[in-house]
Amino acid sequence: MTDMPPPPPPNMGPPPGYVAYGGANAAPQGAQAIGGLSKALAVLLFIMIPLQILGVFATIGVSEKAKDFLDGSISRTEFEDATEANLSTFAGLFVIPIAVLTIIWMYRMAGNLRVLGRSGATWAPGWAIGGWFVPPCVLYVVPWLMFKELWRGSDPDVGYGDPSWKQGRVAPIVTVWWVMYGLLPLVGIFTAASIVTQFSSGGVDVDDLAKQYDKYANLNLAMAVVGIGTTAVYLVFVRQLSARHMRATREA
Repeated sequence: MTDMPPPPPPNMGPPPGYVAYGGANAAPQGAQAIGGLSKALAVLLFIMIPLQILGVFATIGVSEKAKDFLDGSISRTEFEDATEANLSTFAGLFVIPIAVLTIIWMYRMAGNLRVLGRSGATWAPGWAIGGWFVPPCVLYVVPWLMFKELWRGSDPDVGYGDPSWKQGRVAPIVTVWWVMYGLLPLVGIFTAASIVTQFSSGGVDVDDLAKQYDKYANLNLAMAVVGIGTTAVYLVFVRQLSARHMRATREA
């Protein structure tokens, strides 16, 4: 009589770490998609760059018109027409939609950190809105800190509930963005304030306005070039953080 095969072992249940729904590569339940938002942001930023380049040439043109006006080479009307054209650039039309998309993008990622089990987060989703308006507003310190936390929390190699996510490294591009977007523009604020003062109540002193444009010609040009670099850096940053976050949430 041959020996009977041993009975199969009893069902001991799933091993530790088993994901019951959808497998290990499934998106965490409740995660909000950001792929469409990041693509829309990237498109707007990509379009904005050539418009900013045109703005550089417009800045040069206004500075030259200011000098010509002070030298008596052109009329008052010609100089005023040049300043009006320069104060309303096409690139500025993209600022509001980019800002709105950025807020929604940040809000969704902050909400996803909870889904990913990133306990102890400092910045709740609501800070994606309020962080841009709390003092010191022009420095954008809160958005910078929030971006750093979003970068750490979007690490796809950190498991659910692992507290070590807060010690993760942040890519240098996060701080590069903040320096270019929050700090360097402070230099240009004083120039802009000086020029805008010329439009305050009581009319415009065209001679003084021309002197301001001529005086700050090099600085205005430098800030216009910095603006192009800032947009390019933000474009790269959006793509990198979005890709990192989507790997963490398993978004296709």
